[in-house]
Amino acid sequence: MAAALALANASGDFSMRALGQRLRVDPMAIYRHFRDKDALLEAMVDAALADFEAPPADAGDPVERLRQMGIGFRRALMAHPGVALRVATTRPVLGPHTLALTEACVALLTELGLGQGEAIQAYSALVRYITGVAGAEQPVHSAGTSETDWQEEMRSAYASLPAGQYPHLSRMADEFLHRGFDEQFEFGLDLLLDALVERGRRNRAADLTPGDLG
Repeated sequence: MAAALALANASGDFSMRALGQRLRVDPMAIYRHFRDKDALLEAMVDAALADFEAPPADAGDPVERLRQMGIGFRRALMAHPGVALRVATTRPVLGPHTLALTEACVALLTELGLGQGEAIQAYSALVRYITGVAGAEQPVHSAGTSETDWQEEMRSAYASLPAGQYPHLSRMADEFLHRGFDEQFEFGLDLLLDALVERGRRNRAADLTPGDLG
């Protein structure tokens, strides 16, 4: 599993044949340890999250802790580019690290006032957002392109649009010079968290009865 993770980090993906070559064994020997490639991928996803811990209870209110988890989750995925998209596309990952983080995240979402079903759906939305962002950023990093180069490329693309036909899009050009990957990611994360806080507030308000209001 460690060899597969290293191979995926280096190339963005891996094959059982390439893994066998790295380990200097027949690729079929790998199936003595994992029933299939999906099982190996699940183990890799869980291993990628091994160094990522949920914030402690004294690290802020539920929103701040969820924000820290989102930022840390993206950071962990970017450290292991070969598994970022696998988090959302593999079968449920039931490794100890993944389960602990999932449990912590859903618990914080219920603290916001979301029902159990809502919390599960909100967790799925957060994971898909974070993995989607990580997956979109990876080709830039893999190509050896700097964020500055990427920003200039995007600025030039939007600046080339005719302002009369695309007034809003052409004005976006300079925005790309001032907003890197981190800022763009955190902006989107905050939008999601703001919506979840509002959903929890509405849930609590709906639960109040005239007697509760005194």
